[in-house]
Amino acid sequence: MMAFVLNALTCALGLLYFIRRGKQCLDFTVTVHFFHLLGCWIYNSHFPSTLTWWLVHIVCTALMAAIGEYLCMRIELREIPLNSAPKSNV
Repeated sequence: MMAFVLNALTCALGLLYFIRRGKQCLDFTVTVHFFHLLGCWIYNSHFPSTLTWWLVHIVCTALMAAIGEYLCMRIELREIPLNSAPKSNV
């Protein structure tokens, strides 16, 4: 379980570097976890049915989306520097 939580934290950093948009973090997170569900289903030849598997993945999805969105929003809300001085001396 701890590996999945650490993976969610590192993927949240990946959202910061690759996605960079707070609105797209939830979409990317759900897509990644959906593909993981499909991969597990194909590899094990049956649909995951244990409660702990679902709880761990729901918590990790929420954690990854929330932290990723928080980090992306911090970058988006930085002040844009405005220079009032002219750029050329005419």
